[in-house]
Amino acid sequence: FLASFHDEPAIVQLQLLTGIVKLFLKKPQQTQDMVSKVLKYATEESNNHDLRDRGYIYWRLLSTDPEKTKQVVLGDKPGIRDDSQVIE
Repeated sequence: FLASFHDEPAIVQLQLLTGIVKLFLKKPQQTQDMVSKVLKYATEESNNHDLRDRGYIYWRLLSTDPEKTKQVVLGDKPGIRDDSQVIE
């Protein structure tokens, strides 16, 4: 899937980037090369601003504190509530 990374639509590239970073945080020894490649593709070889920005964010997080990166990327997300239709 990395071989065709540049041919994929932007939304797929964003999901691949996020998925590979998450996988790296869980299995760093096995995915070091993969995360390096996808971060290079996203930050140096992409014309998509969203992809490039997300790549730089992940790169900076990983290079400063991988444990904090785990908390941010793999942390529990709050539930989404919609109270706009509730009548009090």
